[in-house]
Amino acid sequence: MRASARVALWTSLAATLAAALALERFARPLPIRDAARIEAEQGLWLGVDFGALPEVRLLRQLVAIDTSQPAPDEAAAVDLLAARLAAVGVEARIERFADRRANLWAILEGEEPRALVLHGHLDVEPLLEDGLWRHPPLGGEIEGPWIYGRGMYDMKSLTAAQLLAFEAVARSGRRPRRSLMLLATSSEETGSDTGTRRLLALRPDLVRRMGTVLTEGGVVEATSPSEIKYWGIEFAQKRFAQLSVCSRSKSDLEALRTQLERDGRSAPRPRLAPAVAAFLGAYAPSRGLGLYRELLAEPARLPLEMDRFERLTPFLQSLLRDEIVPFRLEPESDGSWRLDLSVHLLPGSDLDAVLAELLPAWATLGLPSTPPDLRGTDTASPLDSEVFRSLERGLAEHAPGVPVGPYFLPWTATDARFFRAAGIPAYGVSPFAVMASETTGIAKPDERMQLPAYVAGIGLYRKLVETLVD
Repeated sequence: MRASARVALWTSLAATLAAALALERFARPLPIRDAARIEAEQGLWLGVDFGALPEVRLLRQLVAIDTSQPAPDEAAAVDLLAARLAAVGVEARIERFADRRANLWAILEGEEPRALVLHGHLDVEPLLEDGLWRHPPLGGEIEGPWIYGRGMYDMKSLTAAQLLAFEAVARSGRRPRRSLMLLATSSEETGSDTGTRRLLALRPDLVRRMGTVLTEGGVVEATSPSEIKYWGIEFAQKRFAQLSVCSRSKSDLEALRTQLERDGRSAPRPRLAPAVAAFLGAYAPSRGLGLYRELLAEPARLPLEMDRFERLTPFLQSLLRDEIVPFRLEPESDGSWRLDLSVHLLPGSDLDAVLAELLPAWATLGLPSTPPDLRGTDTASPLDSEVFRSLERGLAEHAPGVPVGPYFLPWTATDARFFRAAGIPAYGVSPFAVMASETTGIAKPDERMQLPAYVAGIGLYRKLVETLVD
């Protein structure tokens, strides 16, 4: 279910085939201060021995550890992180579970006890379709400007960026203004039961140290290696409720699935939530087509004028309506069938009311269903905070002329929702200027990432963190 949701998000941002071919040939991201020397020496990055770079060696080490669901070896991953932290004089705390699950945290003490938290999760999507990979999914193999492996985006590349930024502050020897915490958690791909949710519930001492969290969920929309349309900092997302409907009759569930694919969206009554309005206000000027700039320039008209709403893309429409997304049917051990459903709720929407509208009782008459499991919060992280403004400035300096601003996630969820539910501001930040067409390979065979963007992103993330803690 999570893999399908992630693919849906990135597909909505996919670029043209021509742009993808341009990336294959040139693979040139926006330069940053630390990458400028290499770029000047190597032109279009041709001839760079990526495998010799320490940040690339770290990424290959992380990819080589099999943290894929359903049996991730998170313990091996935290051992690698802990060893590196020890090498820079920082002691890590590790919480281990019997099934190789684990959490890790480490704190660099600053003048302010409430810490900037660099949060990532250790587990990745399953190693599906292993036989279709040209490059071993755990090999971290390099071919040209690409590195291949499972979990490249979600989220071992960002884990590497967080670890290297933390190490850089530790090696500086100075006491930062703001404390800094590295937090690597378990089981995010399956609901975070042994990870973020557990720590927030059972470790109040740790929670008290959390000031603001930086995690996954940031979005970079690029149509070519040198053309970035929008650099988004995730600050809010829909709430998700999961439930399942069961039946001995496969055809009954197939009929329900077909009905929900047709009618599972509250399009007749779109609604503009304040957080979505804030996102669209910053996002509209970045649209390349004048049609979308014009439509999004006055977001308040969208829920009132259906002719305007219906001209939006499915992604943009999803920002203004509640939805139920059905997934494929799954066989049960007793011979019955199960249909998993995900309810996507806008801020302020009531779950019972949405279910009554989109999944009325008559539609599931005689079909047993599980109680909906609603997680997350309506709360958005503030857009006027020191941290958000600093991130905006840092990204804008890195990519002059590129619109930078807030991003609302409608089709996928991150652990930011659990931090926000605990009253802790959280922002999703991606430092990697990769093309949207590249990210459509997430959780697919030969998942890959372009190394020039990875190397540049490592330096950018370090600069963002150093600015925030100094």
